[in-house]
Amino acid sequence: MSDTKKWDAIRKAVAKAGASHVRVGVLQSKGGSATAESGISMVELAAIHEFGAPGAGIPERSFIRSTLRVRKAAELARVQTKLATAIIEKNMPVKKALGILGSWAATECKNTITQTAIPPPLKAATIARKGSDRALVDTGRLLGAISYEVVEGGEEE
Repeated sequence: MSDTKKWDAIRKAVAKAGASHVRVGVLQSKGGSATAESGISMVELAAIHEFGAPGAGIPERSFIRSTLRVRKAAELARVQTKLATAIIEKNMPVKKALGILGSWAATECKNTITQTAIPPPLKAATIARKGSDRALVDTGRLLGAISYEVVEGGEEE
């Protein structure tokens, strides 16, 4: 008769991991309800920039989707594989692994804003008003609002 304790532990870890996730972006629960200088919440400001607001003449300047689905997609897959292996083979707690993943993803989204040119380029009038050609950085509040949170299996969102 074989010892099934290791397999039982692996099944339990996989089940918990499958029911848990990490949220990355400008989150209501992490200060995203704070009001931007425009009078809207940081969550609303992030959504306007992420998806654009054509009716208001604001183009899409994705800093979350473009980072995680395009610019860093291959690296994200490697990080996820490494963390899944650590959960199964080294008994890393799921919450810790998701925290590492969330921290990595939030940092990469911030790096997209600070280290890349997010298209389309700013209009000349916007550059003159801001004194900079860096999109999505005026006061630094949006950048500072990017964070993550781990939601463990069974928790409410």
